[in-house]
Amino acid sequence: MSLPTPTPGTSPPPSPSPSRPFTIALSGCASAGKSTTMHLLHTVLHPTFTIQQDDFNKPIADLPLQPSGLPDADAVDSTDIPRFTAAVRHAQRTGHLPPGFTSWQDPAQVALERALAVGRVPAARLAAAHAALDAARRGRAVAVIEGWLLFQDAEIRRLADVRLFLRTAKAAAKQRRMTRPGYGDPATTDFWRTEAYFEECVWGNYVKNSAGWFVGGDVEGQPDAERCRREGLAMRPRLEMGVEETFEWAVGVICRALEAEEA
Repeated sequence: MSLPTPTPGTSPPPSPSPSRPFTIALSGCASAGKSTTMHLLHTVLHPTFTIQQDDFNKPIADLPLQPSGLPDADAVDSTDIPRFTAAVRHAQRTGHLPPGFTSWQDPAQVALERALAVGRVPAARLAAAHAALDAARRGRAVAVIEGWLLFQDAEIRRLADVRLFLRTAKAAAKQRRMTRPGYGDPATTDFWRTEAYFEECVWGNYVKNSAGWFVGGDVEGQPDAERCRREGLAMRPRLEMGVEETFEWAVGVICRALEAEEA
C-alpha cells in the first residue's frame, strides 16, 4: 500500500503486517454521524476490536475550562491521549484490549444504537458491503477506532491505515445534537446538553482544530486537498450526506485501501 508522506516532525506509518489488524480511524465533528457509521462498519466488518475516544475522557474535575467557565469535554486535551494511543498500540499488537480496560458505555445502549443504525440501511446494501469488504480484506483482521478529534494527534494518524473524516455543516450538527432526548432542555443540569456548550465547546473546538484541513480555514468550505492527501485523510465528499450514502462512501474507501495494500 502506498502510504502518505508523513508531515515534518512525525514518525512514519507502521509497516503493514498481516499479523497487525488493518486499522480504520473514524473522526470529525461531534454529531456528524460518526457513531452511526461506526456501528454500521462494526456490523459488516466484525472487527477484532473497537476503541472509542469517549472511554478515555478525563474526569470532569480535570477538564479544561472555557473562558465562560464551562468544563470542556470536547477539547483535544480533555482526552487522556497517551492512554488512548497506548490502548490502540496494545490492541494492535495483541488483538485484545488492555488488561483492566473498562468502557463506561452501557452495553444495552450500544446494542440499541447499533440496531437503530442497521435499521437505516437496507439489508441488501449491508450484505453487499460485507461481501465487498470480505473479498478485499482476504482474511485480514480489522479494527476500528472512533472519536471527535482523532487526527489532530500525529501518533493516532500514524497508527491508522485508513483515516475517515466526517465533515458537517454547523446548522445540521447543532440540529442533530439539540434534538436528542434531554438536550436543549432549559432545566438540564448537564452542561454538555446545553446550546451554549455546543457553541463554545463542540463547534468551537471543531473549528479551532480542523480549520487547517480546509481552504482558507473555512470548515464549511472546500477541503485542502493537498494537505488531506499528505496526511492521508479521506474527507466525506460533501458536508451533508445521508446515513446510507456515508456508509457506502466509507466502505468504498476501505475496500480501495485494502486492495492497494494487497497489490
